[in-house]
Formats: sequence, C-alpha cells, structure tokens
Amino acid sequence: MNVQKKIEKWYRDERFVCYVNERVCEEIRYVSKRRDPKFEELDEAFDRDDRYIVPLVTYLTYRLQLAKLQKNAKQRRRGIWWVFVQVIILGLYTEISTNELENLRIELLEAIMPILHDEYIRLSNKKKK
Repeated sequence: MNVQKKIEKWYRDERFVCYVNERVCEEIRYVSKRRDPKFEELDEAFDRDDRYIVPLVTYLTYRLQLAKLQKNAKQRRRGIWWVFVQVIILGLYTEISTNELENLRIELLEAIMPILHDEYIRLSNKKKK
C-alpha cells in the first residue's frame, strides 16, 4: 500500500487525527523557538517580494532532503518537523501556490505522517499495558 493510501486510512481514525493536531501544535511551539538565519533572510525577502517564493521553497526542499539523509533518527525527525512547521506557517499567510510548494507539501506529508503514526501506535500500545 502506498503512503497516500495509508494516510487516507489513518485519517479515518478520529483519535489519530486528534493526536496529529496535538503534536503539530507542540511542534509549532518548539520549532518557533529555533532560528535559521538563511530561512529568515529568504522569508523576509518573500515578505517584500512574492517572487522570492521560489528560492524560499528551494531552501525548504533542501532542508527536507538534508533531514531525510540524517542517519540519526532523532535528528532526522527534528529536521523533518522543522520544515513541516515552516511550510504550515508559510501556508497561513500566503495565498501563493506554486508547483514546487505543492510538491513540497506532498513530500512532507509522506515524510511526517508515518512518523506521527508510529508515535501514535507506540503511545497506544503503552496505554494498553
């Protein structure tokens, strides 16, 4: 079963959806405290000129790929979460949609949802014991 189909199946579980919402809120609070000067520079440039969306998305894609290549699982998850949160925040205040941004959103969902589902399953199993 491909990742998109698994995600659709997982979204049918209301408890999982609640867990996802809680975790996303936690990560937004955590990630918002961590600064990346290069990202901030591109984000400020985008605030002034919408054409900076392409280099901004390119940088986020680079950060996602870098995170996915991490051998340390904790660092890999941290990096993926960082990009995920930045894309969520970017989506809140922009109406610009590009193919690159949409592709990044899809790739992020395919990266973050299995992480969330694994966490959810581990947490559920602990509660059963």
